[in-house]
Amino acid sequence: MSSQDLSATTRGVSRRDILRNTLALPAAMSLPALVKSSFAFAADDDLATLHLAYQYGLPIYDNARVTYAISQSPLNPLRVAPNTFLHARRLADYRSRIVTTPNTDTLYSVAIVDLSAGPVLLKVPEFGKRYYSIALIDAFTNNSDYAGSRATGGQAAIYVIVPPGYKGALPQDAKRLRANTPHTVLLARILIDGPDDYDDVHELQNGLKLTQANPPPAPALIAPVPDDPENFVALVNQVLRANPPPAADAPLLKRLAAVGVGPEAGALTAAQKTLWSQHFAEAQKALLASIHGFGAAHDGWIYLPNDVGNFGADYAARAAVAVTGLWVNIPAEAVYTFAALDNKGEKLVGSKTYRLRLPAGAPPTNSFWSLSIYEVEPDGRLFFSDNPLHRYAIGDRTQGLKKNADGSLDILIQHAPPGADKESNWLPAPEGDFRLVARDYLPRPDVLDGRFKYPGIEHVA
Repeated sequence: MSSQDLSATTRGVSRRDILRNTLALPAAMSLPALVKSSFAFAADDDLATLHLAYQYGLPIYDNARVTYAISQSPLNPLRVAPNTFLHARRLADYRSRIVTTPNTDTLYSVAIVDLSAGPVLLKVPEFGKRYYSIALIDAFTNNSDYAGSRATGGQAAIYVIVPPGYKGALPQDAKRLRANTPHTVLLARILIDGPDDYDDVHELQNGLKLTQANPPPAPALIAPVPDDPENFVALVNQVLRANPPPAADAPLLKRLAAVGVGPEAGALTAAQKTLWSQHFAEAQKALLASIHGFGAAHDGWIYLPNDVGNFGADYAARAAVAVTGLWVNIPAEAVYTFAALDNKGEKLVGSKTYRLRLPAGAPPTNSFWSLSIYEVEPDGRLFFSDNPLHRYAIGDRTQGLKKNADGSLDILIQHAPPGADKESNWLPAPEGDFRLVARDYLPRPDVLDGRFKYPGIEHVA
């Protein structure tokens, strides 16, 4: 997820935009890049500490920013109270430009779960063989628990979402879901087979229910203000006070207190305000500049580390996800692989013609896969581009694909139409730079352990 805002301070986003996107919010669940390494400052001075504080705080801020947009923003006419679902009813398309890197595989339902008054009951309908997942994502953007096809099966069930340290008994036949923090995002992803499948998926979404015995009043988050350093620190500290940080963060937070960041921090001093005012933009640029190919590169593809989605003390990777793919899955649920280069190391551009030849049976998953294509905005955000087919991805559910005699599949990637006889396998590219993101849901062991590699993207004309 990028740093654009859906609050009242969103640049260029109107009420009509939000209504049209109908919860495009959590559509961006993959990331095209990750921070390569933590900021490297030799000196333990205030400037170095501010950069670290920005890196540490950005995921917390961005998670709170979206939480505010979903549950409090006066600009969002679809906002809902805590412990209430907000459902995305339509698939993303080229007009969905609120959140970076949308997909066209799943519909989303999201709720801001407040456990400060105790457990919350979650009712899940029968999903059968249809893929779905429900992730609990803590205030630090880690996935704390899952329900769904992989984790618990497709049967109807009652779950109790419990806060940290809860020791009480559960209702009979209820299953426990553990939240890491009192304020948690609940994100449901439901596989959809195109527009003809809307009614069935909407019925499943409507079957998701949250209830709480003594619901608390809606928490008043500080309204996020883009590019405002004092607002950034205030919102991060508010979250840290309400959601105790992991014990592993204690050494870093001890250092960050010098620049006014931490659960015990008070208002910024005059010196701290000056420091943040003078260097906030610099810290933003430094983080963005450090986001580039991270992980294992092979034939133009980048394979992400195994800590994605549960970051521990890998604050660099966590910050990158906040910029480019907030609320990403853990690898056991989905593996994301991206490409900005062809197999010769050249940048992907729409003026050229490319071919991706997938071997028979590839990629190996136990659910589904897709390959999505995005145009690149000047700030690095990724969005679908309009095209004659209104096609933004190709995957195992794409109708009419023509395979080769040996079972392999050629995906044609180019801006110009390839001709009627090849249109079935055409993934239309934007005119300029583009990125590819492969999503493998319920990946098999050879994807998880790295034995499977995507073939390089061939420049054929």
